[in-house]
Amino acid sequence: MSDLANVYQLFRSKFEDNDFQYYYPPSYIRSLTECDDKIIFAFRKVQNHILSSEMDAVRPKQSPNSNGSASLDLTGSPLRDVSFEQFEEMNLSKEYHESSVQNLWTVDEETYAPLSTEKARSLLQAFISLECRIGRGSIWVLCCGTDSEQKVLLQLSVNAASNNQRQFTRGVVRFSGVQPSNSITLGQLIDIHRQRAGEGMKFSPKIQIQQWCKLHAQITLRLSWNTMGEGSTFAIERNARVRLSQEFPVNNGAFSRSSPAEYFWQQLQRLAMMRERIMDIRANRESGYARNDVCGEAEMDLEYIKQKVNNILSSFLEVEPVTYNSSTIIDMVSLVQKRKLTDVMERLYDALTLCSSYEDLKAAIDYIFHLSTHSNIVNVPTNGTRFAQLILAMIQDRLAIPLLTGSEPYELLLECGFSKLMNDYRTIFTEAGIYELEFEKLFQPQVTNTRKSRYATGNGPQLDTHHGAPSKRSATQLFQSAAGEERVREKSILLSNFDEDEVKLRLNRLAQVHLLLEHLLLLESAVNVPSIYGRVCELYLSRAPYSYGEVYNRRTDLLEFELDEFMLLRKADHVLPCARRVTMSSANMLQKLETVFYQNAKPILPGRFYPQFECKELDSKHEFWCYEYDRIESL
Repeated sequence: MSDLANVYQLFRSKFEDNDFQYYYPPSYIRSLTECDDKIIFAFRKVQNHILSSEMDAVRPKQSPNSNGSASLDLTGSPLRDVSFEQFEEMNLSKEYHESSVQNLWTVDEETYAPLSTEKARSLLQAFISLECRIGRGSIWVLCCGTDSEQKVLLQLSVNAASNNQRQFTRGVVRFSGVQPSNSITLGQLIDIHRQRAGEGMKFSPKIQIQQWCKLHAQITLRLSWNTMGEGSTFAIERNARVRLSQEFPVNNGAFSRSSPAEYFWQQLQRLAMMRERIMDIRANRESGYARNDVCGEAEMDLEYIKQKVNNILSSFLEVEPVTYNSSTIIDMVSLVQKRKLTDVMERLYDALTLCSSYEDLKAAIDYIFHLSTHSNIVNVPTNGTRFAQLILAMIQDRLAIPLLTGSEPYELLLECGFSKLMNDYRTIFTEAGIYELEFEKLFQPQVTNTRKSRYATGNGPQLDTHHGAPSKRSATQLFQSAAGEERVREKSILLSNFDEDEVKLRLNRLAQVHLLLEHLLLLESAVNVPSIYGRVCELYLSRAPYSYGEVYNRRTDLLEFELDEFMLLRKADHVLPCARRVTMSSANMLQKLETVFYQNAKPILPGRFYPQFECKELDSKHEFWCYEYDRIESL
């Protein structure tokens, strides 16, 4: 654990010519050390000249007399506003953005320029000489690699003991060149390590090997195993531990446009928009009553919707048993999307979402209530939503026709929408044999929060029975009370019982379930090992979900887990490794030397700062950028 806050302040005051940050390590240090503890990192801050030049290229030019107004002038020629040269530069900018995604470093790390090796060494030596109370952790300095050993990083680990005697562990990272992957042997690496350890240290025969393989552009396998003896090779052992990492490209919410499950994400978007409408109406904002944008492109006039509602409630529907004979997830997604709706409330929800305005929605629901009271209803709703309870109570002459006001039409519709979408997801996961979704557990709040929004509760008395101990009622009963109180509430079913926090939790969880479905679709297309799907669901749903809005601020969503699966090992046998990490050590009574050989098919350091490392053309089609990390510790 790192505790270097005081050391960081000391560095900033004593060595003002350099830049320091006390934060989690850059990507290349994490790759070498596999440690996420905070470090002090010394470098030279520079501007990302590529990005800044791109911004200058696309920044609109103003005349000397321009006052910087945000108003638009639509009289100019678009051909004069952006020249051909600027257009080409904008295309180059796009190409740079696409290529930067493939880099192993981040955009911020493009601004961390190295120090000279001599300056880095003198900085660490000056710190050792200081008389001060220090913490514990690691200090890293980025070096330019122009010395004879091509050092790119220097490390000093500090440890303050209780008696103030300071112990230091030193580390150095060297770039050892670009080599064909098939020319690197474990025996060569052992010889390099032994040469550095010298005769006075005893070599430990236990060698740790980690190897990464790309099964897909977004799917990586990490295989880890220990080997003994100097005659070992890089052949994957059958007892290797497997860790799968999948980065699903969320692309700030744009993923749905090319997804087979786009329909279900659109349903979730519709529910989120309904929630916003309810919040607007409760806050007395006119936007809550604006033209309906929750129905999508298929809006219809009120008379058509009334006729559709009348047919749903008054006409017999021939129901045939549904059998899903699909062996793949993607086929199941398509079948559920195209399934014939048989539940009365799902059919009513499907009809009501065609309303083009708040007034039409209110009128359509009022029409349903009048039909329930005065007509011969053939199809009686059976699910547990409040909307269904209201219709059933009116059919049985237990309730007068209610008058909907404010956000109540959207509240009733929102509850039905949640019920339908949950049923869709549950059917996909169950019928595909993946996992049994338990929304009752998923919708339980993880942290009790007593603070409520001023718009979180309804106009009538609020019932908290659904916040108590878990009951046997369905998870679709979003706002209703426990079953034991039904007789008391037969003639007073609440029209408005909206809980903002509860709705937000459901949106977040359903967004998580949808991202899980997207992960499974990607796994099926690239890996197709059904035996791992249940484990994936269990691990992914055990995490705290992102907020629904946060999905639109993310570039990727990471799924990472360890598993024992022989089929994945067999897939890795036929794929060339994209990275490798080999760790070995030697020790005597006084010191221990640990060497990490890290090899990657791509450079891990920004190439703009290390032009001398540019790769020359090799005969091999598969080469490794090789780095050696020595760490010597006093015992």
